Amino acid sequence: MTATSPELAVAIVEQLIGSGVRDVVLAPGSRSSPLALALAAAERASLLRLHVRIDERSAAYLAVGIARVARRPCAVVTTSGTAAVNLHPAVVEAAYSGVPLVAVTADRPGSMRGSGANQTIDQRDLFGPDVVAAIDVEGMDSGSARAAVARAIRAAVGAHPGPVHLNVPLTEPLVAPGAHGIDAAPVELPARAAVEGDPLGSLLPDGVSSRRGLVVAGDFDDPHTLASAADLADSLRWPLISEPTGNLSDHPRALRHGPMLIPRALELGATPDVVVTIGRVGLHRSVSALLRAAQVHVAVDVPPLLGRVDPVRTATVIVPAVPVAGHDADADESWWSMWHDWDVCAARVIDEELADGPLTGPLVARIVSAVVTEADLLVTGPSWSVRHVSCYAGALKGRCVANRGTSGIDGVISTAWGAAIGHADGLPGATTYALVGDLTAIYDRNGLLVPQVEALPRLVYVVADNDGGGIFSSLEQGAEEFAADFERVFGTPLSADMAELLCAPRIDVMTVDSADALRGELRRDHAGVRVIVARCLPRTDEARLVSALTTSVDAAIT
Repeated sequence: MTATSPELAVAIVEQLIGSGVRDVVLAPGSRSSPLALALAAAERASLLRLHVRIDERSAAYLAVGIARVARRPCAVVTTSGTAAVNLHPAVVEAAYSGVPLVAVTADRPGSMRGSGANQTIDQRDLFGPDVVAAIDVEGMDSGSARAAVARAIRAAVGAHPGPVHLNVPLTEPLVAPGAHGIDAAPVELPARAAVEGDPLGSLLPDGVSSRRGLVVAGDFDDPHTLASAADLADSLRWPLISEPTGNLSDHPRALRHGPMLIPRALELGATPDVVVTIGRVGLHRSVSALLRAAQVHVAVDVPPLLGRVDPVRTATVIVPAVPVAGHDADADESWWSMWHDWDVCAARVIDEELADGPLTGPLVARIVSAVVTEADLLVTGPSWSVRHVSCYAGALKGRCVANRGTSGIDGVISTAWGAAIGHADGLPGATTYALVGDLTAIYDRNGLLVPQVEALPRLVYVVADNDGGGIFSSLEQGAEEFAADFERVFGTPLSADMAELLCAPRIDVMTVDSADALRGELRRDHAGVRVIVARCLPRTDEARLVSALTTSVDAAIT
């Protein structure tokens, strides 16, 4: 027999808990009332943590942040109509990052579709190919609904994890006194089994040596892969270039300023025979040039095994685990020494240029990265923020994550908040830092609106404010030929007080104008959520600095 709406909601929430979901984000609405009341009952019973947000897009990115950092599924629940549609940006990010996001959308009964009924659209298959499973539970009894939820969660955390969609048509009456109680037992999901790699020599064409190679760590977040990548670089004496979210920038073989060394190294003939890339790479154009120049490119498609690890179509072979050096590995210490010496030269130049002076994006990135301890988490925004960390910050001690699936600016504030929640589970005294640009911050400022009853994580946002889209100044559209239209369609200055725009209840917001002031605010112990607006030099000045740093590094490498 078909379940009533309260019965269906209870079955879904109980099975979410029984399938390993510990956090649910709810955006309020009427059609989702049975789900909301069941979630509130589960929260009272300490079976899950409930987070309520008024903006569905922010709610979904909050869930992405929790799921990514906690490495477990997180659900977001909405009402019907455009509320459900607003989940799509976060669903896309989860799809391209392999994040187990569970989108639960309340819906009107199927009989109302096409009738003109209020808030009624066709929500079946709403997210198309961007989910690994889409299930509509209309007409199901409680047992069938439980089985459907369990099936969806298994898909979300499977061999190729990603977002799933549960569409839940609900009929009136939506609520009934005493009908929303929850009886469930939480479970722990098993850890993913480690996969051992093949010997590197078996992956190379005949006649290709492994003496001159490089490891490039792209975007991934798998502990076993981290250890395997470190072992490969150590065994072969290879230099290692790590994007911030590769989380290997503090390895002894890691180059502090690797992406900046590549163009000059290729000019000098230091082309590697083999490049092993791990996870998704492509943050820097110089790395793309390296892949085109190398004789052999071994691409490692690490968990979540999404297959998107060959951005310039140069891979000789794609493998599911980091290769091992093998007993016949032939290391060349002089190859490592050459790259290391170049990196020392680059570090000397950059350290001198960015030692002090007015605030710029590169300097803000260095200052923020320097305060991150091994226990802390760093969340980087897209565009210049992540690239400044990659090129100028040096070794990161703490874990680093970002929305690198599609590198959008649309939900970073909420993702960082969710990341802070997930990070605090294992390290309750740790701090999460989020480095973002001004446009990224205001795009998702609704993510700062949080109910008074919810606890605040230890989270510090640092907003590099140069009044607009800074990265465009360093791209082709920043050339003089496009100056007449640049500010209007690329720079998009707001000429507004960023601190005023980011004010929200219970959140401390302040502005700093110097490096010393920024360091002082970052050192100040403070519980809860803070926003530090770092007022930087104009974008044109920052673009000139970035260009000058590149020129100086090139000149220092001989």
